[in-house]
Amino acid sequence: MAVTQLDIARRVGLDVSSVNKILNRRAGPVFRKDTIKQVFKIAKELGYDFGRLKYHHKRGSGRRPMAVPLELSIYNADGTLFDKGAAIVKDVSLSGALLTAVVLPQQSIPLRPHTIGIRMLDGALKGIEIMARPIRLAHSSQGEGMNLAVEFLRTEEVKLKKLRKIL
Repeated sequence: MAVTQLDIARRVGLDVSSVNKILNRRAGPVFRKDTIKQVFKIAKELGYDFGRLKYHHKRGSGRRPMAVPLELSIYNADGTLFDKGAAIVKDVSLSGALLTAVVLPQQSIPLRPHTIGIRMLDGALKGIEIMARPIRLAHSSQGEGMNLAVEFLRTEEVKLKKLRKIL
């Protein structure tokens, strides 16, 4: 049976809403650092699935609208290629991008952890693959097919310096 926030709250001696606010890092009452550490420690000890948390993605920098075709590669956690397709970069920032018109031959992405490589087909970043992780996947209501929001990995800072010049 999965560990719940109620289980954590009972073990720590807090109410469930406090545990929820701490785990989700929500604004509101300020908790002592010791209390926050204890909640995360107990959650880890009990085997809480942190993947179930609903983190609100906070964009680190402004978006720049564009429409640039790219090659899209989906890599498994071990680095092997899962699928390769195409997409269009609609919005881009220094922290991530919104990819539209995503076309993948397998028409799926792995449920397990994976990374996404985007390689611009035109412009100053032509041929450079920037690695990212998926943040949100949604079907476009504007008939553009599948949309995929990605966050660039921190290890890509050198490549992103070139992007900074363009933005």
